[in-house]
Amino acid sequence: MSNGSKRLPEDASVDLRPATGVREELAQMGAAFSSLLSSRLELARLEYVEAHRQTTRQLIHLALAAVFLWMAFIAANVLLVVNFWDTPHRIEMLIWMIVVYFVLGTLVLWRLAVVRKRASKPFSATLAEFEKDRQWLTTGLSPAARSSIPEREESDGG
Repeated sequence: MSNGSKRLPEDASVDLRPATGVREELAQMGAAFSSLLSSRLELARLEYVEAHRQTTRQLIHLALAAVFLWMAFIAANVLLVVNFWDTPHRIEMLIWMIVVYFVLGTLVLWRLAVVRKRASKPFSATLAEFEKDRQWLTTGLSPAARSSIPEREESDGG
């Protein structure tokens, strides 16, 4: 029996080793979470820059369209005034100005519509990655999901 009592302290000392392993696991999980969060924030920053660039481009197109359509409006008003003048060449010139400015304004608006249709939703990649992370965390903690992890990854963890 004395041999059995000597084994108890040895067993107790073995129980202390997993506590150190738990600390290491927690530290590794913290580092992994920090890395994950850092990469997601960097992705969000990049998407913000791209969204800002697209918005700036769209505002420039909108401003150009507004200028050209305003010019067409002014020319149409001048046409009404000149319509009462005697020379027909002024009217032809103003009609051409109206047509040119109207076509230019319409082309800019058309281009803006094409750019907006092709543009992706802001932060769509970041939201997709966060959704993948959420799904991984919810399924990754279940026993069935843990059993599907290859042994190589399990042995690397601790």
